[in-house]
Amino acid sequence: MYGVSIAVRQKEPWRVVEGIEFRSVTVVAYKGKEGACLDRRQAVVYKGPFREVVDDDGHTLRRGVRTAVCDKTFQIYSREPYRDHVDLIEPAKPVPWAEAPPFPCSSGALVREPAETKLGAPRITTDADDCSGQGCC
Repeated sequence: MYGVSIAVRQKEPWRVVEGIEFRSVTVVAYKGKEGACLDRRQAVVYKGPFREVVDDDGHTLRRGVRTAVCDKTFQIYSREPYRDHVDLIEPAKPVPWAEAPPFPCSSGALVREPAETKLGAPRITTDADDCSGQGCC
């Protein structure tokens, strides 16, 4: 199991016994975090609103910081209940499963520099004021 959320919480108690209110609650739990932690050069950026959050596996995500994650964690964050809270960053050149080295999940948060996901991708200038005399204007 990798995530739990409360889908419905009854506003009014359905019963009160000696001052204790009983309410109906629907809880949704997500499963599917099996597998190895492999580094496929993926990253996530936590959108907020909190300064940082720590998931159940100890991954610390800081608001606005590009954080390296293993493929397993990347796949989990791409689904509910996390999907709306992070931006997912795939590498420009995908790392095949067979070539992916182990990822050090237990070592804490690792900042994933943009160059790691871009892997030398050419810089594209879209601002006409920044053509640097390259004949692009």
